[in-house]
Amino acid sequence: MDEKIIEILKRDSRRPFVDIANQLKVSEGTIRSRVRKLVDDNVIQCFTIKTSSKNVKAIIEIKINVNVNTSDVSTKIATFEGVSEVFEVTGEEDVVAIIDVTSSPQLNEIIERIRRFDNVQSTRTRLILKEHFGGS
Repeated sequence: MDEKIIEILKRDSRRPFVDIANQLKVSEGTIRSRVRKLVDDNVIQCFTIKTSSKNVKAIIEIKINVNVNTSDVSTKIATFEGVSEVFEVTGEEDVVAIIDVTSSPQLNEIIERIRRFDNVQSTRTRLILKEHFGGS
């Protein structure tokens, strides 16, 4: 049941509990208490929105020196204005950041800030041309 609730909320975090309850054939109170428990247990960490904008969106792939705490670098990057998500990944690069800014100069500023980190070996940037959201 919790997995079904999470899948529904991933598609539309504003979906009324009554609608979810009707879809899953349970009471609204059941949905409300399960969502509250998922939030309390930190399974659901936040409710958010996706926007379609005219912004400049990009993926920055970041390679970090060996024996460096990747989480420290990732946490710092996540605080930058315009960074929407940061992932620690496997492969040639160590960190991937999703950027959503209003202009190319803002994107360039983020790239330059990342490159100034002592432990960053290299970056590679890919502009996002079109978005397709899953679960729709």
